[in-house]
Amino acid sequence: MLIDKKKLYIGLIGAPLLLIAFLFFGSRIKPPINASIITTSGYLEYPAEYNYRQSGNDCGPFNVAAVTRALRKKNVSSTLLAREIGWRLSNNYTLPWGLESQLKSFNIHIEKPHFGLLTDDEKIMLLQEYLSLGKPIIILGERDNYEHYITILGFASGADQYDIYDSLQAPLPGKPDMTTDDNDSFPGNATMKSSELLNFWRGGGMYGFWEWYGLVASL
Repeated sequence: MLIDKKKLYIGLIGAPLLLIAFLFFGSRIKPPINASIITTSGYLEYPAEYNYRQSGNDCGPFNVAAVTRALRKKNVSSTLLAREIGWRLSNNYTLPWGLESQLKSFNIHIEKPHFGLLTDDEKIMLLQEYLSLGKPIIILGERDNYEHYITILGFASGADQYDIYDSLQAPLPGKPDMTTDDNDSFPGNATMKSSELLNFWRGGGMYGFWEWYGLVASL
């Protein structure tokens, strides 16, 4: 039997794409929001000595390490996780699947709500709900025209303040493997207003996928 090589090639590449499309779009349900859970503020403990600065394109594993520290109260090695993480591209970008599998290896439960189905105000409300429950969230956004992960560790709704760990924060003078800490006693090393957070988040996504990606972690 003769086989059309062009059709075979299209079939071979088309099947994985159909599988990925099903995984992303097959069961997209708008996440419910329970306003009664939301407090006026919520924080996870994350001291300044945990503010490690990433090497290369290692924001993925560095944020896995940050979440693991915040939940497990153990100072795991960001550098070791960067060597071990999977799902990396040739430029060392880490696909979200790498973060998810590495968090699971620490017996950390993950949720991936479809934030993209929510309005901007609803997105912020759902972030507040998770943070009120002590659940950090890794989001994928755009910084300096590059895709970048950060971790949201706390919020104060009255001040419209969101406390984040950004592994690309400026280096600490004399300690290039650590970042400066620009948010005083709050967790992480920087703060954002809700509008800044949404603008960063809006730029995230790879190859048409993972737009408004949010990875919620808990024990």
